[in-house]
Amino acid sequence: MKKNYVSRRDVLKTAAGAGILLAMPAYVKGAEAEHVLTFGHTFGKATEDVMITGLQQWKQKAEEYADGKLSIEIHEAGSLGGQNVLPQKVLQQSIQGCQLSTQNFTPYSAVYNLLDFPFLFSSNESFEDMLGTEAFLSSEFISEPQSKGFTVLPGMWANAGHRVLGISKKKDRVVVNPEDLEGVKIRVTGSKVEQQFFRLTPADPVSIAWAETYQALEQGAADALNVGLGPLTATRIFETLGSATLTRINFNCHITLLSARWFDGLPGDVQDAILKGAEESFAFQRSGQAKANEEMVEMWRSSDIQIVDPEPDVKKIWVESFGHQRPEWDELKEAYGKNVWSQLEDWAS
Repeated sequence: MKKNYVSRRDVLKTAAGAGILLAMPAYVKGAEAEHVLTFGHTFGKATEDVMITGLQQWKQKAEEYADGKLSIEIHEAGSLGGQNVLPQKVLQQSIQGCQLSTQNFTPYSAVYNLLDFPFLFSSNESFEDMLGTEAFLSSEFISEPQSKGFTVLPGMWANAGHRVLGISKKKDRVVVNPEDLEGVKIRVTGSKVEQQFFRLTPADPVSIAWAETYQALEQGAADALNVGLGPLTATRIFETLGSATLTRINFNCHITLLSARWFDGLPGDVQDAILKGAEESFAFQRSGQAKANEEMVEMWRSSDIQIVDPEPDVKKIWVESFGHQRPEWDELKEAYGKNVWSQLEDWAS
């Protein structure tokens, strides 16, 4: 929707010409907005060329479509807290929204563990296509967070793509086959799925907070990690790596959340503006991240990081040894939602 108004510059010119400039009140951006959305995330503008969040595009479009009724104040680079803190602030309504990885959201909505199961989707494109389907948007992936106090913004899936298995320079190891993980201390998140995956391998999983990961890899407290190209580059963690294997185990996808209580209290037109802006930002994010990932792989190679892309026969070994089809995963499928898992398998096939 295009706004029909005279620009502030034109107003100032007119006022100055009429000799009334000093009588005009100072204008503060967002001051007239009826609704303010304070939003936190952990990446910054300086890293937008490698970790495409889509947030600035969403802000611009949502504010435009809300026609002056909405101001979105984005606080970046973890200034409002880390990904383990931001959802709690949303629930407390000290902020109205945040963006974080689906893995870090699992303590608040267990069903998101299912997206982490290994080797479920054949490609990044098939995963992202599923996120936009009506079936997914009508599933427990949306309703369960809603019951916990969160509104999931459809379309705001800042997906960094497949995670890569990065090995530190200090460890000096190249991983091709699963047995190459023998004796490797791999940093894992709080995701029970990720923890189990690496327990099935010869690796030794160690739980390390994201903020402490760079130092842990430098000092040898961890030898490896499984994270997307974008986050590893944005945080400069890639500088600690000597090799990286494109195992394509699962995705480094980020979810965007709003306080359900705050969102439900908005007028319908403001809600629509937020949702429309989110939908449009996803197309920007998808294409931008795909291009950025290609450029990062080449940049890593030029930084003397050895990139390994396993041959199909080797990839088959990884899938057959640790994939979601194995019986070791049955208990977690039951715990996180057997019916939802069946749906997810259908969508992924």
